[in-house]
Amino acid sequence: MDSARSVHEAADPRFVAQLFRERAAELGAGLADRLIAADTGIRVRFGPRAHEDWRENFTNRILDLAAALDAGSADLFAAHAAWSAVAFSARGVPLEDLRLSFEVMGRYLPREAASEDAGLVSEYIAKALLAVNGPTPASLPSLDPGTKHGRLAATYLVAVLEGDRARAANVVFDAVADGLSVRDAYLNVLIPAQRELGRLWHLNELSIAEEHFGTATTQSVAARLAALAPRSPANGRTVITACVEGNTHDLGVRILADFFEFAGWRSIVLGASVPAPDLGSAAADFHADVVALSAALPVHLTGVEGAIRAIRSSSSARIIVGGTGFSGCENSWQSLGADGYAVGLEEAVSLAARLVGIP
Repeated sequence: MDSARSVHEAADPRFVAQLFRERAAELGAGLADRLIAADTGIRVRFGPRAHEDWRENFTNRILDLAAALDAGSADLFAAHAAWSAVAFSARGVPLEDLRLSFEVMGRYLPREAASEDAGLVSEYIAKALLAVNGPTPASLPSLDPGTKHGRLAATYLVAVLEGDRARAANVVFDAVADGLSVRDAYLNVLIPAQRELGRLWHLNELSIAEEHFGTATTQSVAARLAALAPRSPANGRTVITACVEGNTHDLGVRILADFFEFAGWRSIVLGASVPAPDLGSAAADFHADVVALSAALPVHLTGVEGAIRAIRSSSSARIIVGGTGFSGCENSWQSLGADGYAVGLEEAVSLAARLVGIP
């Protein structure tokens, strides 16, 4: 048995993950101190907020590391590092600052773990540093203007970016009047346009305000669009859709609720950042057959686990999970205690139907 194998057998990733979560702010502040001491030019480049900005960066990064440890996936933390490299490059921040920050993290953070866990922590950080040192991944457009739907989504997005909510809505409703199905309007226009908004924000080509306006416009259009969709007969089943605590991106669960309604379900939308105890109470109060939970970031997976425990304690509802927080650790739904995982809207509705025995 080699030494690496021995380290893995002795390590307890979930224990060290919990330790890092509990001490994230404290450890983040300490790492910010060490980073600035290692390169005094950082204080010049970042100005009077240098320590505060890096404290926040390290704190969030430690929480992402904890989520990766919980999921047992070093690749998940490496993906976070690659995502950070794109964001830093887009905002004109030297990648050397990011590299140095991961080096500082790798030098000091393993010391905060138990000796038997230090090797595992070092391995996760080393893999992330490799991702930072590698080529910056391309951020490909979500829209293909070479297709009919892609052109329509691009036209919608242009209207949104120009701040013309009425024109954006008309793009969609005129297309539906000309024969585009409501499902296609959701799946091939609104959702790809929303993904492109997120991509553009990540590349620093949109402000937070512009992204929020785009999201609010899409939510408004979707609410009106839902009224035009054909519906299956009521099946007597109830689904709750919600974002776990900490996840403020609720457009997806609102649209998912629409798709359940199209299929004959009664949909209860709880929206963004719902505390675990309230999810448990809602599942019981609404006599839910299924609860669909969304995680937007890996750091939200801990919230998923807590929500599932709360729901199980008060209800017999089946639980399905999804969202971009599961990217890179799709199989973690099993260890979190869910009954299933779905990538897309229609897949989620089909999975829920199978779990409750709807033909």
